[in-house]
Order: sequence, then structure tokens, then C-alpha cells
Amino acid sequence: MFYRSALLTSLLLVPSAVFAAGLEFPWQSTSAMGSANANAAEAADASTIYFNPAGMSRLKGTQVSQGLQLLSVRGQFQDQGSSLVDGTPTGGGNGGTYHPKFIGGGEFYAVTPLDDQITVGLGVFVPYGANVNYKSDWAGRFSIDRGAIESLNINPSLSIRFDDQHSLGFGLSTQIMHVRLRSAADVKNAVAGVAQNTAFEFAGGVPNAVCTGLNIGLINGLCNLTTSTIGGLLTSNNPLLGTQAVQGEGVLNIEGYGYGFGWNAGYLFAFNDDKSRVSLSYRSKITQTIKGEFDWDFSDVTGRIPNPKDPLSVLSTGAVDARSYIEQYVRPDTDSSLRITTPEVAIGGIFHQLTPQLALMTSVNWTRASRINELRIEAEDRTDPDGNTVRQGDVVVKTKFRDVFKLGVGANYRFNERWLGRAGVGYEQTPIPNAEARHGSLPDANRRVYSLGLNYLKDKKTSIDLAYSFITLEDANANYQDDCHPTGYVMPGNAVGVQPTDECTGNADRFKGRFSNTYVNSVGLQLNQRF
Repeated sequence: MFYRSALLTSLLLVPSAVFAAGLEFPWQSTSAMGSANANAAEAADASTIYFNPAGMSRLKGTQVSQGLQLLSVRGQFQDQGSSLVDGTPTGGGNGGTYHPKFIGGGEFYAVTPLDDQITVGLGVFVPYGANVNYKSDWAGRFSIDRGAIESLNINPSLSIRFDDQHSLGFGLSTQIMHVRLRSAADVKNAVAGVAQNTAFEFAGGVPNAVCTGLNIGLINGLCNLTTSTIGGLLTSNNPLLGTQAVQGEGVLNIEGYGYGFGWNAGYLFAFNDDKSRVSLSYRSKITQTIKGEFDWDFSDVTGRIPNPKDPLSVLSTGAVDARSYIEQYVRPDTDSSLRITTPEVAIGGIFHQLTPQLALMTSVNWTRASRINELRIEAEDRTDPDGNTVRQGDVVVKTKFRDVFKLGVGANYRFNERWLGRAGVGYEQTPIPNAEARHGSLPDANRRVYSLGLNYLKDKKTSIDLAYSFITLEDANANYQDDCHPTGYVMPGNAVGVQPTDECTGNADRFKGRFSNTYVNSVGLQLNQRF
């Protein structure tokens, strides 16, 4: 029987889904940050390309907006009994604050009119991005140790102004994504399962040959009993057959790139002499295939195991070096791929200039996050030194995402000709439905957003936006169970007698604990220019 070692990793979506839809970067402009993303119908600068391209028709002349955001994420995790497949605790600590000190993002938008009706623009922004960085010896390392997702969307756009009230906008997107992941592998339980299989194969070899030839019911029953008895004697206290046969853990590093294409559209209706506006916009799903590499590291693994190709090796005559066998016959480095669809988003917004000084606005976003029901990373087959095919099985993370809404309510207040103040509050649902779907790479929960911003008009051609936002996440439990046994087959079942048609890569570990006191501080700067 082929040996199957272990590992569960996740993507994307993976790195930390601290933000909406599981992995969405929270800010697409600093001006939007100031009103907690309530500005879909405002169309005040070139960043309207993201929120509603129809809003470009409101802008006068050529305009460029360049923004930068810096996020500091903090949180705590308390382990509450994370365990391996044999029930033993995973050991290790609580993972620290599990985020880098800072996460950065930025964007560039440019808009220019071709005539009184047609305006074109270009947006370059970060739609998805997050980063988790637990301590390497933390209790959830068999789910995720560290991970990052980085993305870039290039979005040329066009708007058509039909009259003073009606505008349409369209855009095309090229989305590029880079993923890095690292997780631990439970080599001890994988080796123990395979070694015990080898022992039972040896125990059943001769009796089964006799029983098959006789094909008599009673004798077959006695043969099965004999096999079970001999196998049990061989596995009992055999230093080659338990979790003590090897020491150390394996590590899997995954890194890959991918790209995909999509589109977006929007409609803007202005009335009441442009004091009131209604915005509707839509961004399509984008399907990408992330091509990467499985880079296994078993340098920490020591010990000897029975050779699965030689059942007699259970008697300690012919045991092989565990690390060498794993690297050549079980987990060779290989190429990998992940096909992921980032979901469609629909945005509705209202803007109303209540007085010359005060404007009110609100936005509602709906994300079809349920498209991401699982993350499945496939490993390409390789050939071992004997010419046999090595199939490693898929890595699967059961995300079970649900569709989500987020709401923002904001206001602008003009102090004078040069200074405009912004404020907003928001509420955002998490796509993670329950504790059983909260993987170590997905420390997400429902969020509340509190934002302040300022716009300073330096001169008729230049303005600067500053913003600060504070996001709090609800405390949330995790109780995620991996379905793949370390020997490489989908549970239920065990290391003996499972079917090779159920191949997979995983640890069958349980990740259990509580995320608490999680919050995000964000600051942003944006330069707006007219030409």
C-alpha cells in the first residue's frame, strides 16, 4: 500500500480571511475609507472607477487619484484542545498575534473625457490581500503556519453620459494573484498507519493464500482470525510500527501565481439638480487557476520504518530510512494547481446633498461568497525510483462560505472652501457560517467599522485625502475537522483497509480554539490631481 503523509493547507483564500467575502481587501481608496465605504453614489474623484464606472461622467477634465493604505491587525487565539488523528494534543502555543505588524495596499485611478458624452479611465487596485503569520510551533500548525495572498486588478473603463440624469459605465478586468502558504505535516501518525498496514499484509500473506485456495467458509473465518491475531502481535510494542518509529514533523511550502478575466458595469441616476444620486453597479466573478509548486521539507524527520514493498521488514530486517523513503516514494516535490472563483459583487448606493455643508450617503454590498464552498489544491503525479506513479491526492479546505452583505452609512461636512470632513460607520458579515468551517487560515468574524476622514483642497488642481478607520471583529470559535487521514485516504475509515480510490492529502487533525480581541487599525493617504 502506498504511504500517504499529511498536510492540510488553504488558500486563499487562505492567508487570513479577515475581510469581507473571506479574503477581500477592505479599502479601494482613502476617500472611501473616510466614509466607511458608504460612497458608492458620491463619485467625487477618479476612484469611482471601482465603485461605479458610470460616475466618471460627473468628473470634469482629466483627473488622477493615487492612494496608499497601511493596516495593523491584532488579535489573540486561545487553543481549546487541538488534536491529532490519534487524539493526542498537537502541542505548541497559541500562535501570538498571528499577523505581521503591517499590511499595505494601494491604488491608481485615472479618468479623462473624450467628449461631452464619453469618458474613459483606468484603475489599478488591490481587490484581495491578507497575511497570517503564526508562530511555527503553535497548536494549529497542522492547519496553517503562515500564508499570504497578494493580488492586482487592472481595470480599463468607459462611461456614457446620456443626459444630466442618466449615465452608464462598463469595464474589463485582468486580475493577477500570488499565493504563499506553509503548514506542518503529521509524519508520525502517517508512518504508524502505513507500518501497521505492512504488518497486517505480512500477517495475512500465507494464511490468506491457503484460505483463498480452499474457499471454505469456516476456514476463511479462522484465517481472518489468524491474520488479525498475528497482525496484532506484530504491531504490539513494535518500535517500528508506532508513532515512536519516527521523530519530527514535515513541512509543506506552496507558492503559485494565476490570473483571470472579468467585467463590471454600473448605472448612475442623478436628480434634484444633481443634489441626489442613486448608484447601481456589479462586478463579475473571476475564475483563476493558481499554478504553483509543492515544496516538501522533511529535514526534521528521523527514524526507520518497515519497507512497504517488503512485508518481512516488520521483523526489523530491512527497515528503511523514513526521510529518504518519504521524499522519494511518497511526497516528492511536484507542481500544484488551485482553481478558484472570486465571487461577484453587487453594490447599491444613495447620495444626498442635504445642505450646502452637509451630505449624507449609504451603500449596501452583496457578495456571492457561496461560490467558494471549498478550496481544492491538486498535486501533479510524479514517478518514483522504481518507475511507479506517485499520487499525492488533493488538499481540501471545507470553507462552506455563505453569501454576505455589508452596509455603510456616512456623511460629508464642508467646513469651508478648503476643508471637507468625512465620517462613517459600517457592518460587514463574515462568509464563515459556523465554528466547524473556521479553519486556521480563516480567522474571520462579523465586523464593525468606524471611520473618519479629511479632504484638503490645496489649490484648484490638487487635493489630499487623509483617513483613519478602526475595525473590530466579533470573538469567534473554531472547531474544524480535517477529513483526510494522514495515511492519505478520506475518512471515515482507518489506516487499514481503506480504498485507494479515496486518495487525499491531509492530517485528520482537529483545530479547536477561540479567536478574540481582534481589531484592525487603518490609515490612508490619497493625492487627487486635475490636469
